[in-house]
Amino acid sequence: MGYDLILIHPPTVYDFREEERHYGPVGDLVPASPIFDLYPIGFLSMLTYLAKRGFKVKIVNLAANMLLDPQLDVEETIRKLDAPIYGIDLHWLPHVQGAIEVARLVKRHHPNSKVMLGGLSSTIFWEEILKNHDFIDLVALGDTVEKPV
Repeated sequence: MGYDLILIHPPTVYDFREEERHYGPVGDLVPASPIFDLYPIGFLSMLTYLAKRGFKVKIVNLAANMLLDPQLDVEETIRKLDAPIYGIDLHWLPHVQGAIEVARLVKRHHPNSKVMLGGLSSTIFWEEILKNHDFIDLVALGDTVEKPV
């Protein structure tokens, strides 16, 4: 496998390029596009922590890549990734649809890999996520101030 872990930042809405939407006041408050294309700083902390311990970790900012390249084939991009574990951030609720859809695609193309969600919203709603989405294998619970597992 190419990496030990690939961290993926999804767009807020997976199909934002196909369907025009009004994103509301939340999109107006964040210094990014309504697609929230800035990945969480915790990704860098995790990458650094794990890399110092010999793990190969990659961050894929799928949201930004989709904004920068309107022709990007997301499924092909996901298919080309190679890791036993994929972590997808679901920190803020606006990312629910995008995170769930990206998780579904990752599991479709990598059925033998583990798909994990992490972040504030996934911590709060972990039971519902695991109960309703069989393509999500686990949810990382807690905050970055807690000791890593």
